[in-house]
Amino acid sequence: MPKAPRRISAPYLARVTAHYLERYATSKAHLRRLLLRRVHRSARHHEADPEPWIELVDEELDRLERLGFLNDDAYAADRARALHRRGAGVRKIQMALREKGLASEVIEDAIAQLGEGGEDPDWVAACTFARKRRLGPWRREDADDDRRRKELGRLARAGFSFDVARRIVDAESEEALLEADRERD
Repeated sequence: MPKAPRRISAPYLARVTAHYLERYATSKAHLRRLLLRRVHRSARHHEADPEPWIELVDEELDRLERLGFLNDDAYAADRARALHRRGAGVRKIQMALREKGLASEVIEDAIAQLGEGGEDPDWVAACTFARKRRLGPWRREDADDDRRRKELGRLARAGFSFDVARRIVDAESEEALLEADRERD
């Protein structure tokens, strides 16, 4: 039998949020969603009105933001960099940040920070993605039309444009890929 949910109180919310933030970085909207789920579960179980508890959640989130434990701008920038290092394209990063409840301006700023090095963040991510999955010039065997089509599909599903995917899949070697990128600039 599942354990009964606890009654919501300010000290309880402080403990829950502290425990969560010790383990995970998150956005204010995502943490609010998680806490509201607990509030509604507790309100249903205890047959209570959730409104006063929702106010407690908002007060706790404001307190955490004032103390600097919740910072959507820093979270978005860190998350965007981490996804980009793994080979996620700009569209995929935008979608992941939107799912965490971040505002459009915050997402745009995080994406803009990725391109501060002067390179196209989508191109760098696509090359990382292709290298890690051995696509294009990093593949082990020669590509026939079927393999080429599959590689284009993998890059497309990862959120990269057809132009970027085609340039990577059609490259003969890593050096040729870098040379073609330099010529394009």
